[in-house]
Amino acid sequence: MPNASAGKTLLNDAVEGALDLVYPPRCVLCDTFGPAYLCESCASQIPVDVPPPVCERCGRHCDSLPCAECLGDPPYFVIAVAAGEYSGLTQEAVHWLKYRDRPMLAEPLGLILAAYARRERARLADLSFDAVVPVPMHPARGRVRGYNHAERLARVVGHELNIPIRPELLRRVRATRPQVGLDADTRRSNLDGAFRADSNAVNGLSLLVIDDVSTTGSTNRETAKTLKLAGAKAVYCLCLAAD
Repeated sequence: MPNASAGKTLLNDAVEGALDLVYPPRCVLCDTFGPAYLCESCASQIPVDVPPPVCERCGRHCDSLPCAECLGDPPYFVIAVAAGEYSGLTQEAVHWLKYRDRPMLAEPLGLILAAYARRERARLADLSFDAVVPVPMHPARGRVRGYNHAERLARVVGHELNIPIRPELLRRVRATRPQVGLDADTRRSNLDGAFRADSNAVNGLSLLVIDDVSTTGSTNRETAKTLKLAGAKAVYCLCLAAD
Protein backbone atom coordinates (compact mmCIF):
# COMPACT_ATOMS: atom_id res chain seq x y z
CA MET A 1 0.00 0.00 0.00
CA PRO A 2 1.26 3.52 -0.74
CA ASN A 3 2.26 5.47 2.36
CA ALA A 4 0.48 8.63 3.46
CA SER A 5 3.20 10.87 2.00
CA ALA A 6 2.90 9.24 -1.42
CA GLY A 7 -0.90 9.51 -1.33
CA LYS A 8 -0.73 13.20 -0.46
CA THR A 9 1.73 13.77 -3.31
CA LEU A 10 -0.60 12.08 -5.79
CA LEU A 11 -3.51 14.23 -4.60
CA ASN A 12 -1.44 17.40 -4.89
CA ASP A 13 -0.34 16.38 -8.40
CA ALA A 14 -3.98 15.90 -9.43
CA VAL A 15 -4.95 19.33 -8.08
CA GLU A 16 -2.01 20.97 -9.85
CA GLY A 17 -2.95 19.25 -13.10
CA ALA A 18 -6.53 20.51 -12.83
CA LEU A 19 -5.35 24.06 -12.16
CA ASP A 20 -3.12 23.94 -15.22
CA LEU A 21 -6.20 23.38 -17.36
CA VAL A 22 -7.77 26.58 -16.05
CA TYR A 23 -4.60 28.67 -15.65
CA PRO A 24 -1.98 27.79 -18.30
CA PRO A 25 1.53 27.54 -16.86
CA ARG A 26 3.90 30.47 -17.21
CA CYS A 27 7.66 29.88 -17.12
CA VAL A 28 9.00 31.26 -13.85
CA LEU A 29 12.25 32.38 -15.49
CA CYS A 30 11.18 34.03 -18.75
CA ASP A 31 7.49 34.66 -17.98
CA THR A 32 6.18 33.10 -21.20
CA PHE A 33 3.09 30.88 -21.33
CA GLY A 34 3.63 27.27 -22.31
CA PRO A 35 3.16 23.65 -21.24
CA ALA A 36 5.35 23.91 -18.13
CA TYR A 37 6.48 26.25 -15.36
CA LEU A 38 10.04 25.91 -16.62
CA CYS A 39 10.14 26.09 -20.41
CA GLU A 40 12.51 23.94 -22.48
CA SER A 41 14.55 26.95 -23.50
CA CYS A 42 15.21 28.05 -19.92
CA ALA A 43 15.77 24.48 -18.72
CA SER A 44 18.43 24.03 -21.39
CA GLN A 45 20.23 27.15 -20.12
CA ILE A 46 20.53 25.91 -16.54
CA PRO A 47 24.26 25.16 -16.24
CA VAL A 48 25.45 21.72 -15.18
CA ASP A 49 28.75 21.16 -13.33
CA VAL A 50 30.31 23.09 -10.46
CA PRO A 51 33.32 25.07 -11.70
CA PRO A 52 36.63 23.72 -10.38
CA PRO A 53 38.39 23.41 -8.04
CA VAL A 54 35.89 21.05 -6.37
CA CYS A 55 36.52 18.57 -3.55
CA GLU A 56 36.42 15.03 -4.90
CA ARG A 57 34.68 13.85 -1.73
CA CYS A 58 32.10 16.46 -0.72
CA GLY A 59 31.62 18.22 -4.06
CA ARG A 60 32.12 21.73 -2.71
CA HIS A 61 34.47 24.51 -3.84
CA CYS A 62 37.85 24.15 -2.16
CA ASP A 63 41.50 25.21 -2.24
CA SER A 64 42.93 21.69 -1.95
CA LEU A 65 41.91 18.25 -3.20
CA PRO A 66 40.34 16.79 -1.16
CA CYS A 67 39.31 19.76 0.96
CA ALA A 68 40.75 20.38 4.40
CA GLU A 69 37.44 19.55 6.09
CA CYS A 70 37.15 16.13 4.44
CA LEU A 71 40.78 15.39 5.30
CA GLY A 72 40.41 16.44 8.92
CA ASP A 73 36.90 15.13 9.51
CA PRO A 74 36.00 12.50 6.87
CA PRO A 75 32.25 12.42 6.22
CA TYR A 76 30.12 9.29 6.52
CA PHE A 77 29.01 9.47 2.89
CA VAL A 78 31.07 7.84 0.15
CA ILE A 79 30.76 10.87 -2.08
CA ALA A 80 28.53 13.92 -2.46
CA VAL A 81 27.98 15.53 -5.85
CA ALA A 82 25.99 18.49 -7.11
CA ALA A 83 24.61 18.92 -10.60
CA GLY A 84 25.50 22.60 -10.77
CA GLU A 85 26.40 25.80 -8.98
CA TYR A 86 23.87 27.62 -6.82
CA SER A 87 23.74 30.84 -8.80
CA GLY A 88 21.98 32.47 -11.72
CA LEU A 89 19.07 30.59 -13.26
CA THR A 90 19.56 27.59 -10.98
CA GLN A 91 19.25 29.72 -7.85
CA GLU A 92 16.19 31.50 -9.20
CA ALA A 93 14.46 28.23 -10.11
CA VAL A 94 15.21 26.71 -6.70
CA HIS A 95 13.82 29.80 -4.96
CA TRP A 96 10.58 29.40 -6.88
CA LEU A 97 10.45 25.70 -5.96
CA LYS A 98 11.13 26.22 -2.25
CA TYR A 99 9.75 29.60 -1.30
CA ARG A 100 7.21 30.68 -3.92
CA ASP A 101 4.84 27.73 -3.93
CA ARG A 102 5.85 26.13 -7.23
CA PRO A 103 6.16 22.41 -6.35
CA MET A 104 5.58 21.55 -10.02
CA LEU A 105 9.12 22.79 -10.74
CA ALA A 106 10.37 19.57 -9.15
CA GLU A 107 9.55 17.76 -12.38
CA PRO A 108 11.88 19.66 -14.78
CA LEU A 109 14.54 20.17 -12.10
CA GLY A 110 14.34 16.51 -11.13
CA LEU A 111 14.85 15.54 -14.77
CA ILE A 112 18.01 17.67 -14.86
CA LEU A 113 19.21 15.98 -11.66
CA ALA A 114 18.46 12.49 -13.00
CA ALA A 115 20.29 13.22 -16.26
CA TYR A 116 23.31 14.38 -14.28
CA ALA A 117 23.21 11.21 -12.17
CA ARG A 118 23.23 9.07 -15.33
CA ARG A 119 26.20 11.00 -16.64
CA GLU A 120 28.06 10.54 -13.35
CA ARG A 121 26.98 6.94 -12.74
CA ALA A 122 30.58 5.76 -12.49
CA ARG A 123 31.00 7.98 -9.42
CA LEU A 124 27.58 7.04 -8.07
CA ALA A 125 28.00 3.27 -7.64
CA ASP A 126 26.70 2.67 -11.17
CA LEU A 127 23.31 3.81 -9.78
CA SER A 128 22.86 0.42 -8.11
CA PHE A 129 21.10 1.79 -5.03
CA ASP A 130 18.50 0.03 -2.94
CA ALA A 131 16.57 3.25 -2.42
CA VAL A 132 16.43 6.98 -3.02
CA VAL A 133 15.95 8.91 0.24
CA PRO A 134 14.92 12.59 0.28
CA VAL A 135 16.20 14.86 3.03
CA PRO A 136 13.17 15.04 5.34
CA MET A 137 11.36 18.14 6.48
CA HIS A 138 10.09 18.52 10.03
CA PRO A 139 6.31 17.89 10.11
CA ALA A 140 5.61 21.37 11.48
CA ARG A 141 7.43 23.04 8.59
CA GLY A 142 5.87 20.62 6.14
CA ARG A 143 2.39 21.66 7.26
CA VAL A 144 3.26 25.31 6.65
CA ARG A 145 4.85 24.78 3.22
CA GLY A 146 2.47 22.04 2.12
CA TYR A 147 5.12 19.87 0.46
CA ASN A 148 8.71 18.72 0.82
CA HIS A 149 10.66 20.00 -2.17
CA ALA A 150 13.45 17.43 -1.65
CA GLU A 151 10.91 14.61 -1.71
CA ARG A 152 9.40 15.99 -4.90
CA LEU A 153 12.84 16.00 -6.53
CA ALA A 154 13.60 12.51 -5.20
CA ARG A 155 10.41 11.06 -6.66
CA VAL A 156 11.34 12.30 -10.12
CA VAL A 157 14.91 11.01 -9.78
CA GLY A 158 13.77 7.64 -8.44
CA HIS A 159 11.24 7.22 -11.23
CA GLU A 160 13.74 8.17 -13.93
CA LEU A 161 16.48 5.90 -12.55
CA ASN A 162 14.10 3.06 -11.64
CA ILE A 163 15.13 3.13 -7.97
CA PRO A 164 12.54 2.80 -5.17
CA ILE A 165 11.77 6.00 -3.27
CA ARG A 166 11.81 5.44 0.50
CA PRO A 167 11.13 8.72 2.35
CA GLU A 168 10.21 6.78 5.49
CA LEU A 169 13.79 5.60 5.98
CA LEU A 170 14.91 8.98 7.34
CA ARG A 171 12.91 11.29 9.61
CA ARG A 172 13.53 14.75 10.96
CA VAL A 173 12.74 14.51 14.65
CA ARG A 174 13.84 17.94 15.80
CA ALA A 175 12.70 21.26 14.42
CA THR A 176 15.69 23.35 13.41
CA ARG A 177 16.29 26.91 12.38
CA PRO A 178 16.40 27.49 8.61
CA GLN A 179 19.98 26.99 7.42
CA VAL A 180 19.87 30.09 5.22
CA GLY A 181 22.02 32.86 6.69
CA LEU A 182 23.79 30.70 9.28
CA ASP A 183 27.57 30.36 9.32
CA ALA A 184 29.21 26.95 8.84
CA ASP A 185 29.67 26.15 12.55
CA THR A 186 26.11 27.17 13.42
CA ARG A 187 24.75 25.10 10.54
CA ARG A 188 26.47 22.01 11.92
CA SER A 189 25.28 22.49 15.49
CA ASN A 190 21.81 23.37 14.22
CA LEU A 191 21.48 19.87 12.74
CA ASP A 192 22.94 17.84 15.61
CA GLY A 193 20.48 15.06 16.39
CA ALA A 194 17.91 16.44 13.95
CA PHE A 195 17.49 13.17 12.02
CA ARG A 196 16.63 9.61 12.93
CA ALA A 197 16.70 6.35 11.00
CA ASP A 198 15.33 2.91 11.91
CA SER A 199 18.20 0.41 11.96
CA ASN A 200 15.79 -2.43 11.16
CA ALA A 201 14.79 -0.65 7.95
CA VAL A 202 18.12 0.71 6.67
CA ASN A 203 20.52 -2.02 7.78
CA GLY A 204 22.63 -3.22 4.86
CA LEU A 205 21.11 -0.86 2.29
CA SER A 206 22.97 1.26 -0.24
CA LEU A 207 21.24 4.64 -0.32
CA LEU A 208 21.17 7.78 -2.47
CA VAL A 209 20.17 10.86 -0.47
CA ILE A 210 18.58 13.68 -2.46
CA ASP A 211 18.46 17.38 -1.56
CA ASP A 212 18.12 20.65 -3.42
CA VAL A 213 21.14 22.72 -2.32
CA SER A 214 24.36 22.03 -0.43
CA THR A 215 25.92 25.16 1.04
CA THR A 216 28.34 24.04 3.75
CA GLY A 217 27.62 20.33 3.33
CA SER A 218 26.24 20.09 6.89
CA THR A 219 22.98 18.43 5.85
CA ASN A 220 24.80 15.86 3.72
CA ARG A 221 27.11 15.07 6.62
CA GLU A 222 24.36 14.72 9.23
CA THR A 223 21.97 12.65 7.09
CA ALA A 224 24.78 10.31 6.03
CA LYS A 225 25.97 9.98 9.63
CA THR A 226 22.47 9.12 10.82
CA LEU A 227 21.95 6.48 8.13
CA LYS A 228 25.40 4.92 8.50
CA LEU A 229 25.13 4.67 12.28
CA ALA A 230 21.76 2.98 11.76
CA GLY A 231 23.48 0.32 9.67
CA ALA A 232 23.31 1.52 6.06
CA LYS A 233 25.90 -0.21 3.89
CA ALA A 234 26.78 2.94 1.92
CA VAL A 235 25.41 6.46 1.57
CA TYR A 236 25.86 8.72 -1.44
CA CYS A 237 24.51 12.28 -1.65
CA LEU A 238 23.17 14.02 -4.74
CA CYS A 239 22.10 17.67 -4.78
CA LEU A 240 20.76 19.90 -7.48
CA ALA A 241 23.22 22.68 -6.66
CA ALA A 242 26.20 23.54 -4.46
CA ASP A 243 27.05 26.98 -3.18
